[in-house]
Amino acid sequence: MKFSLVILFVCSAMLAQSKVATAPPAGVPAGSTALDGHTWRWVDKSGKAWLFRSTPFGMMKTEEPKETVSKRPDGLPADALPLAADTWRWIDKDGKAWLYKLTTAGLMKTEQPADYKAPEAPKYDAALSLISVKEEGESLRFSKPGPFGTYSWVKKKSQLDKDEAMVWERHQNSKQAKK
Repeated sequence: MKFSLVILFVCSAMLAQSKVATAPPAGVPAGSTALDGHTWRWVDKSGKAWLFRSTPFGMMKTEEPKETVSKRPDGLPADALPLAADTWRWIDKDGKAWLYKLTTAGLMKTEQPADYKAPEAPKYDAALSLISVKEEGESLRFSKPGPFGTYSWVKKKSQLDKDEAMVWERHQNSKQAKK
C-alpha cells in the first residue's frame, strides 16, 4: 500500500513538473520561442529575426538566415524553358528559337544555331566509374576503392540495383567495344 502511494506521488510530481513553462535562459530575450532544447528564435522591433543557441562557451546570437529562392535573371522571358544550369531556350512569336545564357557579365541572348544540340545529362554518376565488376557465373563481384582498402560485394544478376545495373551495362559495352 505504501509503495503504490509513493509511486503515485512520484508520477504526479513528474507530470506536474513537465507542464511548467520554463523561462528562457540568461542571455535570451523574453518572448522568444524555443525551437529545440538549445535554440531560441526572437524577432526584434524592426522585424529582424535572431537565433540564440546555447553552446558550451555561452549563448551565441546570430541573424536568422534568409531563405534563398532561385531567381530568374532580369530580361529572361517568362515562358523561357530551362535547358541546363544557367541556360534557357525561348521561341518568339515568329517561331525563331533563342538561347539565353547567364554569364558573369550578365544575361547573353543568341539565336539558336540550326545544328544546336541541347546539353545532355551524364548517363551515370562519376563515382560509379570507380566501381569495377567481374562475372562469376550467375553472380557478379563488384569492387571499389575505399579509404581503408578495397570494398567488394557479390550480387546475383537478377538482384542488381540501378547503380549496379549501370556499372554492369558499362562493363558489357566496354567488352563489346574491345572486340
